[in-house]
Amino acid sequence: MPPETYIAKKIESPPDAIASHVRWKITLLLAARMREPLSARATNSLQRPEECSIRRWMLSEHTLHLRGTAEYQAALDQHLAFHGQMLRIADLINAGEFEQAERLLNNPEYFHNPSIALANAIMALGRPPASKSAPVEMPYPVELKKIA
Repeated sequence: MPPETYIAKKIESPPDAIASHVRWKITLLLAARMREPLSARATNSLQRPEECSIRRWMLSEHTLHLRGTAEYQAALDQHLAFHGQMLRIADLINAGEFEQAERLLNNPEYFHNPSIALANAIMALGRPPASKSAPVEMPYPVELKKIA
């Protein structure tokens, strides 16, 4: 019986993208702890960020309304940078350097903080744009009294 083909869930929203991001973190952690190399498919996905399901979502019709915003550009930039960090860890895992890979995975500056920053950038894409509201005028004068 041939192996079953892996089909990732299609990303259609920021929460879907976060779920995919978390699955990648788990994949790297498990591979390092189980002392097993990544599959060729997983390695290939990390080597080609342009084929990543998160990036495809970011370039899809789901995010057309976000193009040109600072939040969108930040998410694109952080996604690409984080791919580089994951690839470095994947290369260590595939070379059998599991302890070094775990050190990077457990390093807040190298992995945890950038991962959280990427997740926050992705979630910012799902928030409504901040609008500047007009100052609220009080219908009557408000007196501030000093409390002794």
